[in-house]
Amino acid sequence: MVNYLKAEFLKQKHRFSLKLLWLSPLVAVALVIVLMGGRFFVEGAFNWWYTMILPGTLSMIIAFTISAEKKHNHHGLFSVSINKKMLWISQLIMNTILLFSANLIFFMVITIVGIAIGISMQVLNCFIASFVLFLTFAWQIPLFMFISEKIGSFFSIMLSLLCNMGFGIFFAPTRLWFVPFAIPGRLMCPIIKVLPNGLPLEAGNHLGDTSVILMSIIITVALYLLFSVITTVWFQHREVK
Repeated sequence: MVNYLKAEFLKQKHRFSLKLLWLSPLVAVALVIVLMGGRFFVEGAFNWWYTMILPGTLSMIIAFTISAEKKHNHHGLFSVSINKKMLWISQLIMNTILLFSANLIFFMVITIVGIAIGISMQVLNCFIASFVLFLTFAWQIPLFMFISEKIGSFFSIMLSLLCNMGFGIFFAPTRLWFVPFAIPGRLMCPIIKVLPNGLPLEAGNHLGDTSVILMSIIITVALYLLFSVITTVWFQHREVK
C-alpha cells in the first residue's frame, strides 16, 4: 500500500491539484475581504468555503485524478498489478489526504490573515469547524470518483456543485438537514454561528443546537466507509472483465 500511495503522490506533482490546495483557501479569504470589507470575516470565509469553494476544489481534484488515469489507461497497471483493488484504494486514501490538507490549509490561512488584520477569532472553534468539514465531505470522495470513472469528469464536477450548493443551502436549515449534502452547512450553524445563506446565527435560534453534531459525523463517516467498499468492489470487478 505504501508503494501505491507513493506512486499516486508522485503523479500529483505534475497536476494542478496541489496548487488548488493553496489557491482555494486564498480565494475564500479574498472574497470576504473584497466583497464584505472584512466584516464577519470568519463567518464569511467559512460560508464561501463550504458552500462553493471546497466542493469545487474537491470535485476538481477527484476529476483531475480520474481523468488523468483514464487518459493513460491507468498506466497499464491493470495487466500487471497483483492486487488491483489497491489502485482504487490508494486513490481513495490520497484524495482523502488532499481533502484533509485543503481544510488544514484553509484553517491556517484564515487564522494568519485574521490575526494580521486584527480580527478577534476563536481559533479552536475554527480548527474544529475545519476538521468537521473534512469529516462531513469525505464521503463524497468515493461517490464522485465512481461518477468520474463511470460517466465523466465534467458531469461529476457539475453534479457536485449542484448538489452541494443546492441541497447544502436549502436543506441545511430545514427538517431535511440529514441529507448528506446538507450536513456540513447544518453543522456550521452551531460551530461557527453562521447560517447557510451567510447570515450570522441569532442567539436562541434552534439551528444552534449542538446535539446534531455527533449523529451527523456518524452518518457521513459511515457513508464514506460504505461507498469506499462498494466502489472498490465495483472497480475490482471492472478490472478483471
